[in-house]
Amino acid sequence: ELFKSLQTEMEPDILAVVMESATDAAEEELGLQGATADDAEVEHVRQVLEREIVSGQGYLARFAPLLKHICSSPQLYPCHRIQNAAVLALCKFMLVSSTLCEDNIQLLFTLLEKSTDEKTRCNIMILLHDLIIRFPNLLVNWTNKIYARLSDESVKVRSTTIRVLTNLILNDMVKVKGNISELAGCLEDEDPKIRSLTKLFFAELSKKSNAIYNVMADIISHLSDPETGRSKDHFQSIMKYLFEFIDKDKQAESLVEKLCHRFRATRCDRQWHDLSFCLSLLSYSEKTLKKLLDNIACYHDKLADTEVYSNFNLIVEKARKNVKSEDLLNDFETKLRFCHDKAGGDGSAGTDEILSQMKDLIIKPPPPPATRQTRARGRKKKESSSEEEEEEEEPAARTTKPVRRGQPGKRKQPVSSTESDDDLELPNIQNNTASSAEDSDDFEISVRTSGRAGRKKPPPPAAAKSKSKPVTSSRRSKR
Repeated sequence: ELFKSLQTEMEPDILAVVMESATDAAEEELGLQGATADDAEVEHVRQVLEREIVSGQGYLARFAPLLKHICSSPQLYPCHRIQNAAVLALCKFMLVSSTLCEDNIQLLFTLLEKSTDEKTRCNIMILLHDLIIRFPNLLVNWTNKIYARLSDESVKVRSTTIRVLTNLILNDMVKVKGNISELAGCLEDEDPKIRSLTKLFFAELSKKSNAIYNVMADIISHLSDPETGRSKDHFQSIMKYLFEFIDKDKQAESLVEKLCHRFRATRCDRQWHDLSFCLSLLSYSEKTLKKLLDNIACYHDKLADTEVYSNFNLIVEKARKNVKSEDLLNDFETKLRFCHDKAGGDGSAGTDEILSQMKDLIIKPPPPPATRQTRARGRKKKESSSEEEEEEEEPAARTTKPVRRGQPGKRKQPVSSTESDDDLELPNIQNNTASSAEDSDDFEISVRTSGRAGRKKPPPPAAAKSKSKPVTSSRRSKR
């Protein structure tokens, strides 16, 4: 009745606004209450699982001590079926309560290592997958024990472990670094099924960005350790498969630097061979080869080894396909040969001496092929140089002669240096006046006949009338 009275008294627009605001407030209040109720319900369920189902005064809690007793006393209960059933029941109890899981986790991994029944070990591995997802923080320190089952004597246990680790790693439940080398070792397992499972894992892992690149250095470091007992053929086969996933230039460039620095931490020749082999598997661009050349101080003393030197020669041959800079290739090849000869000598040259001598190496590029123009220029330079040499050997006292009309381009011939001052005739100073008069008469006649008064030819100097010996024909031919 109140609503009807309000509806009749209020205008329709105002009533609609009031009803909408009231509805929104009610929904908001119910939503907050629902979220709070959900959180309280989740907390209540968690408390029940922790304290009432498998522990405390619950019905199933009475079986927990019995299961623990059977699992920890295989001598009293040698039957594999009883042991297997007790292990399965205990693991399921551990999935319910984190407290029970924390109390019995060490017993579970002891059974995983020492149980003689492979079926029991496989069941424990499968249930460990669920326990890691349920309580990841409790089992983070036990992942090494899981990786250790990759070397189990049973093929079923190894295959089960690979499946479990594949699922956990691809779902980011287990860190890849640290123990991934043991999983890479399964690429050379004696069982073909395990090899195919391992290849499938790495193929899926390569789809994640930089996943294999991030663990490649750790894999090489662990597998090249002589304490692992892995043969050289197995190591090279594993590396050939894994390096197929390194297809970016930046990854190759960074990996080259990491591997070069690992040469300094090596302890035996086997590690030199493995590292140089890994370097030879990379594809080299100009930047990658320059990075390898810049870090030559890390491995120059290892080039005395024949196998290491041959691997670096393979790098040079592979780089010639992609690197266009011949100067860089020649520089790298020359320095490799220099370090190989110095380090493989009598051993008297130290590291500092080799590096200092190597810095002095200057690789000059070969001269370009000569063209017709360069050949002509070369001949001209040779002729001019020969003339200059002759002029230096036979300096001449040059005298100037007036240029005759009709021969403007003729060069002045130098007087032979063999002439002495006695051979030159000095002008007659006493007859100077008479000679000048005769010259002036000749000058007037020449002006009248030619009619060109503007071109008055001055009288030749007295020194020009001096007699000089003619230049020999041999001197003329040389000029």
